[in-house]
Amino acid sequence: MGKKRILTIMLVITLFFSMFTTMFLNERLVIFSNADPGEINQSWNNETQLNVSIIQLEPRINWYDFQYNNSGTWESKLNTQIDVNNSAEYRFVVNISSDYGWVNISYVNITAWFDNGDEASTYNDTVGGNMNLFLMYENTTGTPNWSLQWPDDEVVEGYYTETEDSDPFGSPGDVECHNLTFSFVPSYQFRHAPGNGSWNDGPGYNDAFSWNFNITAETVLGYKSYDNPVVGETVDEFGVYTYTEIISAGWPTIIGNPGTTAIANSNITIQTRSNGNYSLSVDLDQLDHTTNPAASMSEEIVFLRGGTLALTNFSTTVPLYLWGADTPAYQVAEDNGILKTTSDVEYSIAIPLAQLPGDYTAPIYYRLITEI
Repeated sequence: MGKKRILTIMLVITLFFSMFTTMFLNERLVIFSNADPGEINQSWNNETQLNVSIIQLEPRINWYDFQYNNSGTWESKLNTQIDVNNSAEYRFVVNISSDYGWVNISYVNITAWFDNGDEASTYNDTVGGNMNLFLMYENTTGTPNWSLQWPDDEVVEGYYTETEDSDPFGSPGDVECHNLTFSFVPSYQFRHAPGNGSWNDGPGYNDAFSWNFNITAETVLGYKSYDNPVVGETVDEFGVYTYTEIISAGWPTIIGNPGTTAIANSNITIQTRSNGNYSLSVDLDQLDHTTNPAASMSEEIVFLRGGTLALTNFSTTVPLYLWGADTPAYQVAEDNGILKTTSDVEYSIAIPLAQLPGDYTAPIYYRLITEI
């Protein structure tokens, strides 16, 4: 053989033995490995979730309050009494959500009324109630319009505000939430409402002789907040303290002769304010001569009429009542207006024949009482 052929044969033999030895020394060769992983009977994937959005057709009134501005700090006056005058500012605050966007809200109405002791009475019950209250937010044209529908003179209209808020429970992708405030200043005749003496700290109509109020929201499709099965009606109440004031009373002047009944030169006018059922009485002392202390005339010869009082002489023991009576029986609160004007009050006197001439005076005592 040639040398080249011998070298080729030796190289082939070396490669064969090298491959054979590797099969025994390397146990990880595929042909000798175990490919069976055993039993796999369960597997978990906890990375997904079910999403459900509940969209309500009716708007939701989330919360509300009736507040008083106490030197810049707003205090809740729900289930308590408020003052009436020409500067005390009050407001209703209401938080409303709409699951179809705020553009879907068409009206937000606040109505309030004195219930006359009848919890079933409604906002249009005006007799003896002095006034009712109707504040409206209208959103039908794209530009909100605020208004005081009534009354026209017993309340001074205040300001209105609207701010965006977030509903912590609504679906963020659908719901829009706004805060609305309606402010006003109640005038003097805002009806007195004492409640039943033990205010119930909670919503609903549950205190006799109170002011009831109702807040409603409505959508363009006619869905109303009080039909919302989650919220229902938004009703509550507050009270009003009494306000009683005699603004003015005229000065009657009589000129007459002895032995005649002389009538005052003119009737006088008495102006009063009362925000509830009331009585107005008049009392008189004896008439004393201005320069002669020995001369006087009894108040029993002085006569008075006006209001509901027919011509009656004064007494030394009890007053006369122009309105109401001393039993007591009160005159029913006025239906509207902030002043009670009594302009038919007439004084007269039966002058005795031998009465000393000169000037006589006597203090007059007017007393206005508002029923508690």
